[in-house]
Amino acid sequence: MVTRLLHRCGLELGPESDLMPPQADNPEGFWEHLRFVALNDELLAALGGAWDLPPKPDESFTGQPLNPLRLKARLLIEGFAPANVWGWKDPRNSLTLPFWQDLLPGLRTLIVVRNPLEVAHSMRERNGTSYSFALRLWEIYNRRLVEVANEKDRLVTCYDAFFENTESELRRILQFAALKDTELRSAAALVSTRRRHTHFTIDD
Repeated sequence: MVTRLLHRCGLELGPESDLMPPQADNPEGFWEHLRFVALNDELLAALGGAWDLPPKPDESFTGQPLNPLRLKARLLIEGFAPANVWGWKDPRNSLTLPFWQDLLPGLRTLIVVRNPLEVAHSMRERNGTSYSFALRLWEIYNRRLVEVANEKDRLVTCYDAFFENTESELRRILQFAALKDTELRSAAALVSTRRRHTHFTIDD
């Protein structure tokens, strides 16, 4: 959802044909660039892992065996050269961020924190994973991301904030991303609590 709002505000995500298509459980789309997703999958596999099998925390992303993937990544990045502000969404970035930071100095990272119970429920519905496994992955993904993204180049936002004060939270992100706020209200209008798939509170 957040990526969709930023796209409305001018964030370049690449050609629509390169974006993951909507599905029955997410008719508004995932807004993930398929080539970035595929490259992240290749990168994780090269390190002996996968999205659901995170590599070791001290894994090196600078070795020569990853050179072919670095070349593919540079070519992918070059395609966004004409864009003023561009980005991509992929949860796997939480595990591969050091690789991208090396290619994109000063890379800004938006961290969207969602209630882990909501994430676990979604993963159970979509992937059939257990709650305990999904909660463990949530912890690893978020911890790795916070550890790698330095404070100067990261912004942490809470998913719930977009259902409580959409315009205020979106404006904060636009300032961080150097995006204009001319489409702020039209983007905020896209948020609807009725379309929220799952919602857990701190009491749960």
